[in-house]
Amino acid sequence: MSNSFNAANAATYTGPWSRNVAAHLIRRTHAGNSVNEVNRARLAGSASQAADDILQRAVTAVLPENPVWFSRGPSADIDHLYDIQFRMMNQLYAGGLEARMVLFWTNHFAVSYNNMNDLPGKAPGSYVSHMHTYVRVLQQYGLGNYRELVRRVSKNSAMVYYLNNYNNTRLSPNEDFARELLELFTTGRVDAGGNDNYTEQDVAEVARAVTGWRVNDTTFTAFFDPGRHDEDAKTIFGRTGNYDLDGVIDLIFTEKAPEVAWFLSTKIYTMFVSAEPDPAFIATMAQHCQQVDFNIAELLRMVLKSEHFFDERFRGCRIKSPAEVFLGFLRHVELEPTPVLREYIRLSMQNLNEELLRPDTVFGWDGYNPPSSDGLPGHLAWLNTSLLPTRWNNLTDILFGRNDSGTVYNPVRLVEKITDPDNPFSVATSLARHLLAVPLSLSDIRDVEEPFAGDTMYPPDTTGLSSEEINLAKNLLGPIPWYEWRTQTTTSGERYYENALLVQLREFLSYLVQLPSYQHY
Repeated sequence: MSNSFNAANAATYTGPWSRNVAAHLIRRTHAGNSVNEVNRARLAGSASQAADDILQRAVTAVLPENPVWFSRGPSADIDHLYDIQFRMMNQLYAGGLEARMVLFWTNHFAVSYNNMNDLPGKAPGSYVSHMHTYVRVLQQYGLGNYRELVRRVSKNSAMVYYLNNYNNTRLSPNEDFARELLELFTTGRVDAGGNDNYTEQDVAEVARAVTGWRVNDTTFTAFFDPGRHDEDAKTIFGRTGNYDLDGVIDLIFTEKAPEVAWFLSTKIYTMFVSAEPDPAFIATMAQHCQQVDFNIAELLRMVLKSEHFFDERFRGCRIKSPAEVFLGFLRHVELEPTPVLREYIRLSMQNLNEELLRPDTVFGWDGYNPPSSDGLPGHLAWLNTSLLPTRWNNLTDILFGRNDSGTVYNPVRLVEKITDPDNPFSVATSLARHLLAVPLSLSDIRDVEEPFAGDTMYPPDTTGLSSEEINLAKNLLGPIPWYEWRTQTTTSGERYYENALLVQLREFLSYLVQLPSYQHY
């Protein structure tokens, strides 16, 4: 593939920098778009500068402090595990690309706490502490060099336990970690042309090379025990040497650099661009990945600035995961995740098949992954006839404070931020455009045949409004005449809606989140 084609395929986007375009960038790099984040991105003046700003904030983000319980010794307290999940939720709500990348890596380098707390020989008395160190590695190295990240994750105590490398010795080899190091973390099973990237003999030899690792359940670290390591020569990818874990990782990134770059680029493309990979653009990504020596932030920079990323066909093309549904919704409506609400979301995500730090298999969650062997996009796994209405009910619970989800949501501050709260037509359209990733004309907005409520002697002026905008206003107003839609003012000058209008607003938001297009981002 020529350099000229690559340059054209990844040309920097210089098109209009509208609110819709900025919202697309924020949706993909955060858990969902918020009014403030979109405004800040627009103030950058261009998509390129906004992407640079997002990356700069992410790579310089302060590493979260360790929880207090972590310094008190080994923990197997399920409440401490929930605390790790809650901290991840908080970071997805308040943080940026760095938090989204942690979510990405928990799928790519899948580790499930459930595999360590109930299996003999693992860590039933300290598994929560090990899970914290795992998340910590992803936070610390998730935007740096990919080779170093693979090395750090491979030596993390949670991973050593999860993929049974603690049981891998010179006298009794265990291939679990070796196989996943190749298939899931680096080369992938096949290359871009469908050719095998390794043989079963390579797996067996890698397993011998990575023998000797054990875990300290007091310091929550993995360590190398030379007495358990196979010191004989190994032949991997046709190269013979006395490889150990570090040597194997170096060999993979030397001998299989194009394959690793392709595999990583495909996974990143699936998360940030589309669930249906574009081979031409992924080839461009893979080439760039090698040029920047597997620097993750620089690979993301190329993607997030590209014309390809901002192509209109990719706006709203991905189905949201449960994490993106709930944390994105909180960001949309600017609702702080209180302890009560966090617990409601934790349970809801669990019911929707995405409990944080408990992926389905070693492959992670199907919904985040590239298409399966049958060609179906992975994100289809997030929805079925049972899961979809459950999403609707959960979000409506949050709006109305039902079923132990917390207090009733008051949308007046959000409305004030995005439009004139006394104009119901603008309120309806602005809220819809803020929440939905696709144009209103493609959002399946319900036709309302009934006229606006109120005195027909005073019809509203709908000049210049599309049919979608008119129907949205009717859905918002319901039984309230358009001319009675207005805020009140407190003695201190704060605006508020009377209860009847608040109920209509919540019902309208509930209507929006039940549109098929709200499930996309």
